[in-house]
Amino acid sequence: MVAITSVMSFFASGIFFRGFGILVIPIRDQLGISQFQTNLVFSIARAEGGLEGPAAGWLIDKFGNRAVLVPSLILTVVGYVVMAFWLPNFWAFAFVYLGLVSLGNSMAFQHACFAGLNQWFHRRRSMAISILAAVASLGGLALITTMNLLIERSGLRWGLITSAAFYAVILLPLCYWFRNRPEDMGLLPDGATRPPAARGGAAAARRETRDYTVKEALRTQAYWLLLLGAGLRQMATLGILISLFPILVDDKGMSTQMAANLVGAMSAINFVSRLIMGYLGDRISKKAIMFLSLTVEGFGYLFLWLGDWQTAVGITLVLGFIMCEGMMDGAGVIVWAALGEYFGRTRFATLRGYITFAYAWALVASPAYAGWVGDYFGDYDYAIIPGALCAFAAGACFLFIKRPPELTTDDPAPDAR
Repeated sequence: MVAITSVMSFFASGIFFRGFGILVIPIRDQLGISQFQTNLVFSIARAEGGLEGPAAGWLIDKFGNRAVLVPSLILTVVGYVVMAFWLPNFWAFAFVYLGLVSLGNSMAFQHACFAGLNQWFHRRRSMAISILAAVASLGGLALITTMNLLIERSGLRWGLITSAAFYAVILLPLCYWFRNRPEDMGLLPDGATRPPAARGGAAAARRETRDYTVKEALRTQAYWLLLLGAGLRQMATLGILISLFPILVDDKGMSTQMAANLVGAMSAINFVSRLIMGYLGDRISKKAIMFLSLTVEGFGYLFLWLGDWQTAVGITLVLGFIMCEGMMDGAGVIVWAALGEYFGRTRFATLRGYITFAYAWALVASPAYAGWVGDYFGDYDYAIIPGALCAFAAGACFLFIKRPPELTTDDPAPDAR
């Protein structure tokens, strides 16, 4: 399951989640639209995963991850093919990208793959999710630079056709081996032979743990701080990452290929950091990892604000941002590992869906604001500085999380929802 979901995420990340940046400038210039309009579509695309979160979580918990994964991938293939041959104006771009490409990717990879992998692990959840996220980072390293070269030399159409081919030829066939839960195969998470026992002495060890219901999770401080911290983290990162190519090319003065190379290098650093984060996440406090990573990430944005590509000091600062962002962006997976650790597997997709839905508005507002700043001021300073502040605030939220008490089968559940 780790191998299947990781290979899928390798291509999805390199083409869609991280690779979308190579489409920003070509689509903007081909359609003759503003940076605000371009950012608006890509920001809504990121928010879609949150807007559909509750519905996706319900569908996954009801019918299984695989039932959502397959049609979502087909939708994505159709979307890329349509974009390759029909992109006459801004509204067509928005309709196809949001209604097909983004919807399919969000359902498949922000929900079905993550929720599916969470079902298979208990003790090693952080490591498993981090391996998936790390391999996804390699997709950024391997595909961003090559896809950018393809688009520069052969045009946007061939880049979109190639994207559709990857999904149809590689990702769809992998669904054949995808399995929803270990219990469907007569297994238990982590290869265990019996359900996990409660902590706290011999008496507790004789009791089995149980997962939180949605209502129980919503009554805890930990859930709401996870929600707030995750939302602030997305506000900090998404506006900058969607605008990263324009920031590096238009604002900092580097070539498009150099920007692609640096973003690819950031993905390579992210690959290593996510494996380290996953290893540490199963062994030390998750809230400490999230606090420290967001703090360093905040300083990275300040480096980007002060840097440029003309002076030695400026170049050093830009490279410092690439290093900080590459190292610390990997901690995002720890948010979801903490959610699974605190509240269990049974309602993971639904609880995750509520969190992504709650901050969906920020995923639109942050990049759209960054695009407006670039159009109005000619640089992105007034977008980067608020991003740093949001990163510091997100770190503070994670610092104050208290792990909710463990529930056992002796504790009555209010209901099964």
